[in-house]
Amino acid sequence: MAKTRTENIAYSKSQYISADGCYAISFFRPSSAAAVQVEGIDIEAGQTLSIKQNVGDEDWSTYELVFYSGTATNEMHVTKIMPIK
Repeated sequence: MAKTRTENIAYSKSQYISADGCYAISFFRPSSAAAVQVEGIDIEAGQTLSIKQNVGDEDWSTYELVFYSGTATNEMHVTKIMPIK
């Protein structure tokens, strides 16, 4: 079984996010947060987009995070499961 660590990072501006070789990555939009897309996929309020790799595979993708201005606060929480090497 692989040894892992969990990274939790909050974002508040549109930008590119590197997966950095993670085994899994999740994007969570809080219910009160502004509209946001990850790689062109709308993330609904209170919902999570999770992307997992096959056992032993690493994700080296770069994901585009785009907030759409409105009256709500820009907020996205990203969780990565990273291998310990």
